[in-house]
Amino acid sequence: MNIKEISILLLLLVFSSQAWSQIVLPSESDNKNATYTKERKTVERDNWSKYYSYPKAQRKAKYNIAVLTPLFLDSVDISKNPARLPKFMLPGIDFYQGVEIAADTLRKKGYKFDIHVFDSKSKYLNIENIIESDKLDSMDLIIGNAGVSDLKMLAAYAKQKEINFVSAVSPSDADQRFNPFFTILQPRLQTHVQELHQMISQKFPEDNVIFVHGNKKSELNALSYFKDDALATIPGRFKEYTLKDGKLDLADIKAMIDTNYHTTIVLGVLSPSKAYKSLKALVPLAKDTRLKVFGMPTMEMINTLKKTDEFPGMKIYYTTAFVKEKMSPATKYILKMYKRRMSSSPTDLVYKGFESIYFFAHMMNKYGVPFNEHITDNRYSFLTPYKILPVKENLLFKYFENKYLYMLSYENGVMTYE
Repeated sequence: MNIKEISILLLLLVFSSQAWSQIVLPSESDNKNATYTKERKTVERDNWSKYYSYPKAQRKAKYNIAVLTPLFLDSVDISKNPARLPKFMLPGIDFYQGVEIAADTLRKKGYKFDIHVFDSKSKYLNIENIIESDKLDSMDLIIGNAGVSDLKMLAAYAKQKEINFVSAVSPSDADQRFNPFFTILQPRLQTHVQELHQMISQKFPEDNVIFVHGNKKSELNALSYFKDDALATIPGRFKEYTLKDGKLDLADIKAMIDTNYHTTIVLGVLSPSKAYKSLKALVPLAKDTRLKVFGMPTMEMINTLKKTDEFPGMKIYYTTAFVKEKMSPATKYILKMYKRRMSSSPTDLVYKGFESIYFFAHMMNKYGVPFNEHITDNRYSFLTPYKILPVKENLLFKYFENKYLYMLSYENGVMTYE
């Protein structure tokens, strides 16, 4: 760890001892301390809004944003080894660094916010204790890098207090059924499956389509998402195949194929290691047919997709909400800012921390709070072009979700996306 990293950790420890911190950014314009009122205003811009009337949006001179991320600050005694941070601390710190870089960027734009940073894994002020205290009651927005159990508590709190809560990292819906103050930035598995189903239906409607899956709940869910997709019909030559003890039998797959048509495999396996083994088992089939394989979003963890000779002749697809173009101005900007702080390259969590603050701070500055009737406005996206839409079940609104996805493909180690 260099001097910059040690300084940052010491600063974080100060945050921990104070329970929460503030970063005050100068305002772009003085809104004369607009008062948040509970005057109701029914929004009729989309069907989801007919089921809920938001408080009338109010613009303020300054907004309060709570950021929750796992820092584990009171779990580490840096006096024993100040030159090395435990690996389990790094994801939370990287998310925090992205927030800090966004704060600096907003400062230059003249925005005024108080950003309150909470260590969600503090032994003394964890999520439950933070909620029970009054520390979140004055917030205009809550952004969380949190696990499923914490998401449930935060989402329920946000609904009760009518404060927007944004889940920045987890794709879980936290079992929310009707929560007009909950937004998921990382698309759910159902959204990923529907996206690849739509592409298969549009581009390869005549293919043999074989959905390969195991017996885990997540895999069976993926199968049901594919079969029950209201926006794309089941392919005419659709079949299901269940892995045997987690393994794919190539002879079984060949027996399911009509050789008069090309073949598409949907690999509904979320374990990257099992997905890799299935891909390797399919390689001989790729030599005989124009085989295409569509995988789950966890395929991004298979690093050998980048090898030119790993899966010869096989085109492999998967969806992702996040792509860093190395030469894009947005990517280069965050890379430069992070290197100034940490003298290393940023992880994806740095970008996600940055994006979440940058986008929603702009939304509040433009539209006030709550900003929900304008949440589909993506003009303030920085790196990921958010497509935040209402999620409905049986025509009833549930919550908001970013549904923007890239379709990545690898062929002989070469990656492209659309």
